[in-house]
Amino acid sequence: MAERHPLTDLPRALIEAGYDAATYRTLYVAAVDGRIPVTKGKNGRWTFEAADLPAIADAMGLADAPADVAAA
Repeated sequence: MAERHPLTDLPRALIEAGYDAATYRTLYVAAVDGRIPVTKGKNGRWTFEAADLPAIADAMGLADAPADVAAA
């Protein structure tokens, strides 16, 4: 099973992966609305898998940084 990360880490994870920034609040609403691939645990906390970052970015309409910028 892949490692899950808290939703609070998602904005930074997207930036570090080279995508445009998104606010936590925007991502939280998308999670609650079922627009991004995240999971709500029994404890009520939302989590995501790093492998889902491209799908999350696509669902949120976030552009990737150009390859030369992402590599810097």
